[in-house]
Amino acid sequence: MKFLTTYLQPGEEIMYRARIHIFLFLQPAILLAIGFMCYFDEMKITHYLGITLLFLGLVSLVQRVLVKVGSVYAVTNKRVIIKTGVISRRTVELVLAKCEGIQVVQGITGRVFGYGSIVVTTGGATNCYYYVANPFRFKRAINEQIVLYRM
Repeated sequence: MKFLTTYLQPGEEIMYRARIHIFLFLQPAILLAIGFMCYFDEMKITHYLGITLLFLGLVSLVQRVLVKVGSVYAVTNKRVIIKTGVISRRTVELVLAKCEGIQVVQGITGRVFGYGSIVVTTGGATNCYYYVANPFRFKRAINEQIVLYRM
């Protein structure tokens, strides 16, 4: 949140802040669970497979924790601010007047568990953001601010 408050322009206020869904951690959790089961198996081959899966699961978990910690998706009364990254940072500012299209992409698991991807199109540039919790609330917040901005 500190990044957002220092990044705002005068007169700009945060209207909605989207979160990354916890489903982001499913793949590392599965790798770690299978790795633990294989590691404690009596056979030597599955023991080494377990070590490999534990390593891959741990690397994936660290990478996804950094994604969760380093991502900020916010809608203000003037723009959409999207920041990703902890070590290297990528910041995208989408001026509300330039937003042409907002698309929500959800698979079956996304509909069941309440997450999806947001695709925002502005003047030929397309930005996609994954594992957004409540993606339709984020889309609605953007659309509400576009309507208010154009009034």
